Amino acid sequence: MPLPRAVARFNRRYTNRFIEPIVRRFPGFATVHHTGRQSGKEYRTPVNVFDLDGDLIVALTYGPAADWVQNVLAGPARIDRRGHTASIERTTVVDRVTAWPVLPIPVRVVLRCLRVCDFMRIELAEHRTG
Repeated sequence: MPLPRAVARFNRRYTNRFIEPIVRRFPGFATVHHTGRQSGKEYRTPVNVFDLDGDLIVALTYGPAADWVQNVLAGPARIDRRGHTASIERTTVVDRVTAWPVLPIPVRVVLRCLRVCDFMRIELAEHRTG
């Protein structure tokens, strides 16, 4: 069960604006740049990222129906990690079985308490093979 929409609205309005400039410099964090599907407005969403075979894993703490997730799935989107920006080539919503092995134990504990079951696997354009 993802976090309530009220928490998402609060974070979008207040918390994200405060932490986004701070976390963009820390390892394990990134900012996803995406465009609203209906509004066409540019958005930035700070996320925790974990490496999986050259791709990135992001916990979907608000579930796969969250606006930012749907925007990224619809594309185009890009991700900024520690000053390096890359286009997002492909995204897939995956389950806990796929993501769990790359998550540190403390992160697993928190996500299990929050009942997070969905994750986004992000393939970056520069990691394309063939």
